[in-house]
Amino acid sequence: MKKIRLSIFITIVLMASISLMAQVNVTFKVDMQNQVVPPEGVHIAGSFQGWNPAGTPMTNLLGDIYTYTYTATSGETLYWKYVNGDAWGEDESVPGACASGGNRFLTVPASDTILPTVCYGSCLPCVLPQVDITFQVDMSNETVSPTGVFIQGSFQTPSWSGQQLTDMGNDIYAITVTMGVGEFHEYKFLNGATYETVPPECGYGGFSNRSITVPASNTTLPLVCFGSCDPCTVVTDINVTFRVDMSESVVAVEGVHIAGGFQGWNPATTLLTDMGNGIWQTTFVLQSGSYHEYKFVNGDAWGEDESVPWYCNNNGNRYITVPDADVILTAVCYATCLVCNPPQVDITFQVDMSLQSVSPFGVHLAGSMQGWNPAATEMTNIGNNIYSVTVTVGEGEFHEYKFINGNDWPGAEAVPAPCANFGGNREFFVPAVNTTLDLVCFGECALCVIPTHTFDLNVFLEGPFNGTTMNYDLDVAGQLPVNQPYNTAPWNYTGSENISIAPNANITDWVLVELRTTDGDASTATSDKRIHRQAALLLADGSIVKTDGLSPIDFTGAILNNLYVLIWHRDHLAVMSATPLAPADGNYVYDFTDALAKAYLDGQKSLGGGKFGMMAGDSDASGMIDNLDKDVNWDSETGKAGYYKSDLNLDSQVNNPDKNDVWVPNFGATTQVPN
Repeated sequence: MKKIRLSIFITIVLMASISLMAQVNVTFKVDMQNQVVPPEGVHIAGSFQGWNPAGTPMTNLLGDIYTYTYTATSGETLYWKYVNGDAWGEDESVPGACASGGNRFLTVPASDTILPTVCYGSCLPCVLPQVDITFQVDMSNETVSPTGVFIQGSFQTPSWSGQQLTDMGNDIYAITVTMGVGEFHEYKFLNGATYETVPPECGYGGFSNRSITVPASNTTLPLVCFGSCDPCTVVTDINVTFRVDMSESVVAVEGVHIAGGFQGWNPATTLLTDMGNGIWQTTFVLQSGSYHEYKFVNGDAWGEDESVPWYCNNNGNRYITVPDADVILTAVCYATCLVCNPPQVDITFQVDMSLQSVSPFGVHLAGSMQGWNPAATEMTNIGNNIYSVTVTVGEGEFHEYKFINGNDWPGAEAVPAPCANFGGNREFFVPAVNTTLDLVCFGECALCVIPTHTFDLNVFLEGPFNGTTMNYDLDVAGQLPVNQPYNTAPWNYTGSENISIAPNANITDWVLVELRTTDGDASTATSDKRIHRQAALLLADGSIVKTDGLSPIDFTGAILNNLYVLIWHRDHLAVMSATPLAPADGNYVYDFTDALAKAYLDGQKSLGGGKFGMMAGDSDASGMIDNLDKDVNWDSETGKAGYYKSDLNLDSQVNNPDKNDVWVPNFGATTQVPN
């Protein structure tokens, strides 16, 4: 009956595992028709094969199509690129529209997948359906150049070569261009030779170009006003007062100037007025709804202009879309995005190190707010492997940072792409109030997912061994305690395990399983390296299971170093694995029974028939089989029936066979488990 229940349980576990981490085939396909393929052939290099450009050749199945199939785990993210040859430098340049970090990528689905065939170095097939795209621009608010209105874009041959638009009347200019479906292009309009300045709201990637992904049918794009994201509207003259705070800068003898599209980008033409207290300002009359870029100049020449931080610039400049009413802009601090001396707030950073082996030098924070010093800002362990530190910074500031395991750059976390900026760092804007940032796992974007490990362990006890398996007389006699028996010295284990199945379940006895981790060999797996203990049932066949009599024991937590397993029994000498346990598909397997050397320092004995087991006789659990086991325990318990430590053969009786057949042959033996 036990075998039937066990097989059902295994089936359920396997089905659950398969559903959570299914193995699926991913087929990659690339079209090389626009390439000259060298004799080395076409390869694929990616995260799933060690990024080796020569390690994985693709198969030429039909014409110019090359293919490769990889067995992946559903849910994992694959990164790769194709190589026309077998060396770096011969790899494709993947367009940004289908790239992450310069590579192609895929989050593996739950079923087998054949990826669409893409053209080498492209996001699309080599041959695309063609459609007509009509571009149109409203020049109502502009004085049109005598040479006309033009468009320049990446779709032209040669690229950005320019085409003149047709005057359709009412200041509307248009042109129709044939493009391939799915293509991505950038473009902008020109008034004669003057480029429009495209606002960032409709500029690709925050830059000054418009963009289009070509749809599947002929399309006329919405009419936009030159230099705007929207149609033209009635404009009015607006007074815009530009202000800059120079209190943190040494003002040049020539004074402070402004340069922008509204004054011809001349760094010496427009001198600002010194208003006192470090504030300099000037006013321009601009049209409502118009978009402009500008910057301040500490002096009167290029090279003396400010460097505007990326998070408040477009094309390296400050910018404004003029409102419908007169406006006095905030006096920003020169070369910053903020006011000078912004209010100070406390930001608390926290990181979960549960999946890391923490450096002896601790955990640190490094970032732009503290000079990127990996040793300067140590974090405090506030419990449960969570480290925290509070830093005072200015409201509105932008900062990048990362966590350091240790106090030097080799210990820096690798921040995953979904939560990393272009520099590979975490980032944040300082809010207006004291804030604790979200807890994240070291090197992850979210909370730590603590893994659960299962253990398939086997051990024999010498006392009840019958030549092939072990007797389970205590179970048959109803003498097994319902609650785990290791809550006394020397174990002092406080677990609450209790048997949840009926008697006669082939249970030989209780055992106590202990896990130790160390960065050294078995000799260093001492008691201070313990990470887990669990009371479990030892079945007659030597398998160790939970108290339901079926399930493998498990441990939820990070295993960061070499893992050793110990088995304790109340009257047998404890044993420890001689070698570290290695996981197989998330499960750890270790069988003490098939070799003497499976126990550290041969700390078990041969039971005959090629089987090995734990030595019986240590009734006082001292780690040594000596006279105390007989004089103190056996002498006082002999003749009794029940669950006693001196019942060395576990037949529920304390009598002479326990002493003569078990204790005497093992007299003087000691456990080899490191203290």
